[in-house]
This record gives sequence, C-alpha cells and structure tokens, in this order.
Amino acid sequence: MLWISLACLTVFAVLLFGFDSGWASGIDRAMLDAFDGDSFFAHFSVLGSQAVLSGGAILLIVFLFWKRNIAGMTAVLIGVGLGNVLNKALKEWVARERPPFPHGEDGFSFVSGHAMIGLIFYLFVAYFLCLYVKKTMSFYAAALLLAFLAGASRVAGHAHYATDVAAGWLLGGGIFLLIAFFLNKRLNRRLQA
Repeated sequence: MLWISLACLTVFAVLLFGFDSGWASGIDRAMLDAFDGDSFFAHFSVLGSQAVLSGGAILLIVFLFWKRNIAGMTAVLIGVGLGNVLNKALKEWVARERPPFPHGEDGFSFVSGHAMIGLIFYLFVAYFLCLYVKKTMSFYAAALLLAFLAGASRVAGHAHYATDVAAGWLLGGGIFLLIAFFLNKRLNRRLQA
C-alpha cells in the first residue's frame, strides 16, 4: 500500500511539473474536444461538490465518534480537511487558468478538488464500510466509480483540464493510501495486543 501511494505521488509530481508541456497540452485538448459542455458526465459534478463532500465527511466523523474510533476520525479530518487546504494552496501556487469556456467557476484549475477530495472521501467511506459492515471489494468499486464520475464531470463541464483531474485523482489516491497504511498498522497492533 505504501509503494502504491508513493507511485501515485510520483506520477502526480510529473503532472505538477509537466502540465503545461506539449504532451499534457495535447491530452487536455483532446479530452476537452471529446466532451461537450452538456455531456452525460457533466451532470455528476454534484458528487464532488463542497456541500456533498463536507456534509458527508461530517456524517462519517459522527459515525466514527459513535463507534469510538478516534484514529478514524483523525484520519478523515486529515484526509478531507487538510486535503482541502492543500488543494486550495496548490491552486494558488500553480495559478493555472481554467479552460476558456463558460463554466461559472472562480479560482484556478490545477488540481481539481472534485477529483482529489472526492476520491479521498469516497475511499474513506469504503474503508470504514469494509471495517464495520462487511469486507467486500464492491464498496471500493463503488467509491472509485463515484470519484471517477465526480472528476470526469469537471472535464465534461469544461471547468477543468484532464490533467487537473488526473492530478487530483493521483494526489487524492496517494494521500488516502498513505493514511490507510498508518490506520492499518494501528489496527494490526490493536489486534495483536
């Protein structure tokens, strides 16, 4: 899990320092051309909205409080809360303009918060569902589908470039896997005690 996290973060770094290169610009143009602003995917933007992700994170934290899982609550706060702060800081630091289409969005484009925070949140939901309900990979499959739809909606709605969304998925995945690695280590220590 740790190696996959590091791989995600490494590929994210490649996108961070190469999003304005020729190969990345070609991908961005092709993906913007592939989607029109009213495509099927554009309707899924709500899955990555601040209201859904913040509200969902609060509900997840309340559930974990009820289960007396302080480590889980801390993990969600770090992943979703500090992830959101990191996302906003990266946008200001990189200062990439959004695609030149009407999309009704303010702020900068790189990294897509819908993709990054959406992936972190939905994977945490899957992680804790597997822990408390039933260990099944279908929770992770559903989480990945929801995160995919949230990210793809941003390219489809011309609010982000494809590299913004890919970078969001990579950074979000890297952060989640890193936090889950430490959660699993803690859980294994508790089981062995």
